[in-house]
Amino acid sequence: MLRKTRRFLLKIHSKGSEGFSLLEVLVSLIIFAIGLLMLAPMIITSIKGNDWADMTTKAAHHIQAKIEEIKNTHDWTSSQDSPEGMTRSWTVEDWGSFLKKIRVRMTWLDKDGSQHRDSVITYESFN
Repeated sequence: MLRKTRRFLLKIHSKGSEGFSLLEVLVSLIIFAIGLLMLAPMIITSIKGNDWADMTTKAAHHIQAKIEEIKNTHDWTSSQDSPEGMTRSWTVEDWGSFLKKIRVRMTWLDKDGSQHRDSVITYESFN
């Protein structure tokens, strides 16, 4: 069997020939194309993951910014707004004489139309 394979390979590549045959080039291109097709789902998953991470980071930034604004201005009113196409709502509750509970929620839709949420609860004491 090994001899037959060796003879076949010698027929394809005679000692005086240089370069690749057309058949070898076509087979290598087919293998390359199949490899690229196998990578396509991984690339799509990577793009979706990057988009989700980007939106989650933006949501965390907007939550933190609102918490800092409430704490710095002592504006204890609850409301909502829409930064960058996301919905941000916040509630402020009394938790004693000198304590406020602040809850900030972000809601957004991804490119597929799925809804995502993130929220943070913090407490602020004041005199």
